[in-house]
Amino acid sequence: MRKGILIGLLLLLCGCGSKEVVKKGEGTYTNQEGEVTTVHVNYKNDKLTKVTIDETTGTTTKRKLGKEYHMKDASVIGKEWDEQMDYLQTYIKDHGIEEIQLDEQGKAKNEDVLSGCTISIDGYLKAVKSAMEQSKEASK
Repeated sequence: MRKGILIGLLLLLCGCGSKEVVKKGEGTYTNQEGEVTTVHVNYKNDKLTKVTIDETTGTTTKRKLGKEYHMKDASVIGKEWDEQMDYLQTYIKDHGIEEIQLDEQGKAKNEDVLSGCTISIDGYLKAVKSAMEQSKEASK
């Protein structure tokens, strides 16, 4: 009898937990060369939990090219495009985009961003903002 009551109470308590609210958004930006940046964002309970950035180049994406994109040798920090985007994605997830300042070339001025991403990011940030807005619209 006691076991039955205990199990019933446990089930009742488990059912009282708060429900996670997951929101997703997608944003795009097309640069002057016709390359399309696509960004996916996920929010869990209004906290940004995932940012994914990719960009088309020709018939494929820069992520799929990976080392074949050959940015590492030209990079002042010795990182490929996908490695710099991984850093930027994590930075945005952890710190947001509000504080990122850009110079005239669209590169970050913030030293903490530049330590892992030295390429022009203005188009990527536009796509991120679009994805964030889209996720808010989807929840209305």
